[in-house]
Parts: sequence; structure tokens; C-alpha cells
Amino acid sequence: MFQKVLAKCAKNVGESPRRISLWDRLTYWRVARPPWLKSGNELETVFQNLASLRRDGVVLWGHIVQANELMFSPGPYNCPGDVVYSLDAGQRADPIELGEVAHALFSLKHTKPADRDLAAIADDLTSECTPNFGKRIPSAISPVLSCRMSSIYFVRKHLPGPAHCLTRPVLPIIVLPTPPHVAMVLPSRYWPRMLVEWWQGEELAAAPARRRR
Repeated sequence: MFQKVLAKCAKNVGESPRRISLWDRLTYWRVARPPWLKSGNELETVFQNLASLRRDGVVLWGHIVQANELMFSPGPYNCPGDVVYSLDAGQRADPIELGEVAHALFSLKHTKPADRDLAAIADDLTSECTPNFGKRIPSAISPVLSCRMSSIYFVRKHLPGPAHCLTRPVLPIIVLPTPPHVAMVLPSRYWPRMLVEWWQGEELAAAPARRRR
């Protein structure tokens, strides 16, 4: 079921290099830089690569690791977070498996693991101020599924309405397959109806997303 839904998402947005109309690039796909984003902040990487992401990004399932708590209710602000996904497994990646990885990652927050790689992830998740792009997840966390984590900027107009907020931890994302592996939510215009209905309340299967400050 999940693979068929994701395949429909990919078909709707088109294969890369995809061509988006000028009007859509200037309106629906446009992502404004937030006023709080200072020059030199690593999150600038997202905005510097939006054109490449629109053109060449691949459609994958992403699972939220954490997100700014403002994104879990209606409001005017777009906010950052972190998602986990698998470039190696591609569309075959099981969202349930991704959820297990996301849960294990979030459990590292506010901890001090002895393992150096796990400690680095724990510090980044705890600080909430250190963006990651394509960070490989250690086998200690995901021994079977090869996963990466990228910081993401959630844009409300790309989430299904009318609330335009995060209601599920699993969602289709579009990711640059080459460094810096920038990711964004696949705009909901390209979601099939059943995915939109599930996002807005119909049951399919999901675990709760994790909030951050």
C-alpha cells in the first residue's frame, strides 16, 4: 500500500529533471527565507538548493524525528525539524521501519552516549540548532535499513489543508540524491487523494511524531 501511494506521488510530480512552470516556481513552490535566519546559519543550505531540489529531487517516504511544536497546530509560521529516510532503499523503504529508526534517534535526545557517533547525533537533536543534511545513521540505530537524517523546513502551504499543520509522522518528501541531500516536504498538490484523506484523519497506520521546543 505505502509503495503504491509513494509511486503515485512520484508520478504526479514527474521524473527528474522535472520542469516546473515559472508561475508555480514563483508562487506555490517558492519558499521564503524566515526573518530569523541569520547569514551563516547552516539552514541556509536548504534555500540555496531549492532550485536543484525542485528539478532533481527524488520522492521518498520521510519520517519525522522531531519538529518545532508550533507545526503541530494551525498558525502563520513555517518551522524547521528533522526527518529520517533511506536513499538506498528508495521507494521500497517501509515507513514502519523508518518510524522505528526515528523513535530510536529521538530517544537519544538529552542523553550522553559513550559511542562517539551516537553522541554527535544526541548533541545535535538536543541543541535543536545544528542542521544536518544527509547524515548517515549508525548501524547501532539501524542495522538493516540504511538511513540518513536531514534537517527540513516545514512549509505550511505544502501541507494539506485546512489546518496546514503536522498531523502524521510519515509524509512524502523530496530529497537531493547527491550532497548536500537537502530535503523538503513534497507539496501536497502532488499527493493522491487517499494520502490527503489519511493525513486529515482516515486511518492507515502511523506512530506519533515527536515535538521539540
